[in-house]
Amino acid sequence: MIRTFAATALLTALAGCADPPRDPAQTTERVRDSGIVRLGVIAGAPPDARADAAVASVARALGARVERREDHTEELLEALELGELDLVYGHFSDASPWATRVHFGDPPGWGRKAGATETAPRFAFRNGENGWIMRLERAGGAQ
Repeated sequence: MIRTFAATALLTALAGCADPPRDPAQTTERVRDSGIVRLGVIAGAPPDARADAAVASVARALGARVERREDHTEELLEALELGELDLVYGHFSDASPWATRVHFGDPPGWGRKAGATETAPRFAFRNGENGWIMRLERAGGAQ
């Protein structure tokens, strides 16, 4: 009886730790409800097949289509920060002044993190949208 109670208590405690990452601004839910992934693409950024495949895979999984907006870095990252975009694709380094305002993901398919000053093809996300970030990074094969 005591073992059963202890096992139940342990399982209950562990289940509480297994909550999936959340999106405080509800990016994943917004994409699912609207049927649109709002993707900003930095003008002139060389395309990356893995990044394109990751976005397409996530959009398909959520029953959404991808709506692209091409513009300059500052305009797109400001729109991302304001919640007008769901993610931005470009070539970024962690040394960017934007690194404190948005989250730069890992490069899709690299299997490693980019060095602090290394410019790499990757997505920028709104800070704190951890479920959304995880979903895209898993789809892109980032670690």
